[in-house]
Amino acid sequence: MESNFKQIKTFIQEVENYLIEYNDTKFIQETYVEYEGKIRTIDSSIVRNNEVLAIFEYKTETKKIKPQYFSEAVPTLNFSFRFLVISTGRYHKVLDRYSGEVNTYESTKELLDAILKRLAPNEISKIKSQISETIEKVIFDYLEDFKINNHPLNKLKPKIKNHFSKEKIKKNLLYNNDGQFFHLSKDIRNLSNFENQFFKLLIEELKPNEYIYRYTTLDTVFSTIKYASVRLNGIVGMNDISEVGYVQSYFDNGFIPMESDEDINEVNNRFILCSSTLNDDLMQWRLYGDDCKGACLKFKVNQRNALSGLQLRKINYGIERDGKNYHPELELISLIIKSVKDLNKQSIQFRALGIWKHFFKSYEYKPEKEVRLLLIRSKNNSIKGEQQILNQPHNLKKDWDLTTSHRIANPYVTISLSDILLPIELTEVVFGAKCPEVLTNMKQFQQLLKEKNLTAVTTSLSKIINYR
Repeated sequence: MESNFKQIKTFIQEVENYLIEYNDTKFIQETYVEYEGKIRTIDSSIVRNNEVLAIFEYKTETKKIKPQYFSEAVPTLNFSFRFLVISTGRYHKVLDRYSGEVNTYESTKELLDAILKRLAPNEISKIKSQISETIEKVIFDYLEDFKINNHPLNKLKPKIKNHFSKEKIKKNLLYNNDGQFFHLSKDIRNLSNFENQFFKLLIEELKPNEYIYRYTTLDTVFSTIKYASVRLNGIVGMNDISEVGYVQSYFDNGFIPMESDEDINEVNNRFILCSSTLNDDLMQWRLYGDDCKGACLKFKVNQRNALSGLQLRKINYGIERDGKNYHPELELISLIIKSVKDLNKQSIQFRALGIWKHFFKSYEYKPEKEVRLLLIRSKNNSIKGEQQILNQPHNLKKDWDLTTSHRIANPYVTISLSDILLPIELTEVVFGAKCPEVLTNMKQFQQLLKEKNLTAVTTSLSKIINYR
């Protein structure tokens, strides 16, 4: 046992010495992640320019590395990396998670040469051609076989096929030599790039002068008017408890949301204002309008989405199939990823999915016809993508409270109703059928609106009068 520890210690020192000349590459020891409520230790990892390239698991009690060690390790690690190394310090087995190949090394140098090898330009070009052909065929076959009646994807077939011609894919396909994967988005903040254009096809945009309706409590309506601002809440506190990891869980049943500090920071800088296209709807009143004791904020859509980090879109719902949730658009994305791995032995990542994943939900919520205003707060407290186009970006103040429904600590941000980037305009406050002292309240709110210089906002009473 002691000699095995010495072998591993020697191996770690050899790796560190080898990487001295690599200014962009780090060898990190003992990273902790949470899995099923327990803390798991990743023994070592190689990170190049913030991309995790390989992780290491050391075995001190064996001279023989068993195949099941790989299957035991992989399901519990839900971040992207290419190589999984099982090592005794002297003897190393390496699983290439993209190609599925397993290689054995007894030399530290040979192991690291294999892991850190960068593709030559001609190799990248050749693989790009192969991947482009794979994706084009996958999409064409999937859409040709798609036979779900009245599904929005049917109307999008020509546009998606045209978007994903192999020539266009190859032109836009990029290779990340640090993490050794391919992707389709050079800068996800750029809404005109290839990948964002694909998601914009899938996630329906609202037209100017359409109306959306936010059913909420009387307290929220009062605060909106008093402070002349709208509040967007962190996604962790949404009524749907699966909100945080719906898309990732759809791709991977073993996905664990908020597993690392980076995940926690990311999710707590995403904020949502929920509304609906349903006008004066009893279900909405009961679920979100405090059982008709609250009010509804009616907004008019007044401009298109200009920033990647401030998007107003309709939710894309899955469908019911054999009593289970089935999401055709996510199935297509999953099929592309799987086919590139199986046929090309490479990894392709949809990096802009970090933005658009918040507009996909399970079929159970489809009757709500939800519209969502998403705000992503950047590291410098502005809106994501804002610094690239505006001279004076926002300085968003984040605060916290406890949610009413789940009693979860949750962050929020507010934006002024007069903010030029806010894509909605408050036009009316509709009071619920059971709103207390409703006639007096309407007069008082009218006076409040007047004093807050919101004179264009009208008030009215819900036409649902038979629900008590």
